[in-house]
Amino acid sequence: MRKTLMVLAAIVLLSSLAQLFFAGYFHFQNTIEAQREAGVYHVLNGQYVLRYGALLAAIVAAIARMGSRTIWLAAGIFLMTWVQLFIFIIGGMLTGSSEDFITPSGSWVASIHPVTGLLIIFMSYWLFSRARAAALNPQPLPPKDTSSDAPTSPASA
Repeated sequence: MRKTLMVLAAIVLLSSLAQLFFAGYFHFQNTIEAQREAGVYHVLNGQYVLRYGALLAAIVAAIARMGSRTIWLAAGIFLMTWVQLFIFIIGGMLTGSSEDFITPSGSWVASIHPVTGLLIIFMSYWLFSRARAAALNPQPLPPKDTSSDAPTSPASA
């Protein structure tokens, strides 16, 4: 299970890094139509591959008994992908911005998106390094205490 977690964490890390490429690809298109088409890659990767890869990593970390910090780290990446989406939804509602008309205050709210994206990248790297360490350096189980299996007699007490 720990190797499975390492593979999932690698997928999450690569997906978060791919988001930078997709954002740049989206940003540097010549026309609005080309931008919308290029933005699909960024949206699909972020909302499906990254989000549900992190959710699977949290589940596998729990099954592998990786500890609460690793489980919460993977769950935190999952939750941060929702924050990324809500930045646009709630930010648009509060500022009156839309996809076709962006207000100055909407730009300020939307500028939080790349900052939280960087946080996701750092969290993904941290998750991968924890998963890699656990997969490559497995801790042996402690020896079973055989003295507790023997019945205790009143004379031995």
